[in-house]
Amino acid sequence: IVMLKNDGVLPYKAGSEVAVFGRVQIDYFATGYGSGGDVRKPYVVNLIDGLKNSNELKVNEYLENIYREWVKNNPVDHGFWAHWPRSHPEMKLTDEIVESAAKSASEAIVVLGRSAGEDRENALEAGSYYITDDELNMLRAISKSFDSITLLLNIGSVMDLSFIDEFSDKIKAILIVWQGGMESGNAIADVLTGKVSPSGHLADTIVKDYKDYPCANDFGRKDYCNYVEDIYVGYRYFETFKKDRVLYPFGYGLTYTKFDLSLNKVKMDNKLFAFSINVKNIGNFKAKEVVQIYLQKPNTPIDNPYRQLVGFIKSEDLNPSDEVTLEVKVPMNELKV
Repeated sequence: IVMLKNDGVLPYKAGSEVAVFGRVQIDYFATGYGSGGDVRKPYVVNLIDGLKNSNELKVNEYLENIYREWVKNNPVDHGFWAHWPRSHPEMKLTDEIVESAAKSASEAIVVLGRSAGEDRENALEAGSYYITDDELNMLRAISKSFDSITLLLNIGSVMDLSFIDEFSDKIKAILIVWQGGMESGNAIADVLTGKVSPSGHLADTIVKDYKDYPCANDFGRKDYCNYVEDIYVGYRYFETFKKDRVLYPFGYGLTYTKFDLSLNKVKMDNKLFAFSINVKNIGNFKAKEVVQIYLQKPNTPIDNPYRQLVGFIKSEDLNPSDEVTLEVKVPMNELKV
């Protein structure tokens, strides 16, 4: 799970009442469609049941019952092989429903879902890479009555997040919860209640506009592939040329705590560098930290990305005040120009 934003709302305090919006709370994407997604699962813990299982939060039953009844009367059409839906139609939300839920619940959880499975990864259309009108109107209705919204993205690949800017003062927390398998709901509840701190980091770059990706005009062509980005693939392009077009950069991810990192020593031989890094949890929550080593090559005779990842390591859970020394080994050939 990757936490992109947290304005102090998470983790929720024990006993908080939450109003959960979005049909995916029930029709949860535990996996994408395709060869893996069509495996017959013995069970799936969806989001709403995971939150109730935690016994840490109170779920607004009025809103839950409305969604359960609507989902029952509007079942998902799962399509067929290579023709699966990329998302599920969202319930149209009225101001009356939201206002009624807000009378007792102080926190709103909104979940958006995408299937993003085999042969259905993404399309440049609403309900896939882009948000739908019903999803957008749902957020607008919720923002009228709730001052604190936590947005959960139940997705298998990145999607356009430019819509968040419209609700920047109301969306207090954003988490990409991905498609976490059969125990998805329980895992998300553990994170939202602070039992576990999120520790994932982005393996992609999320930009302000799809056209910002250098391959936007050439990706997916059926006649031939034109790799216009050359060596500047992924984050390397944005680090070198377009940092200002990035919403959330490669390698980004928040936790509930703070870490202090310091370089201890560096060993070198003919084959590699070994970086020894001290990592200390200086916050109030148990969490994992990811140490990332980036390389810059100044004054080289040929072009190179401004910065590139050459090594990383993830710690085990560290309690507050715990300290550990980690070693990241970088092959010497990474320095060749």
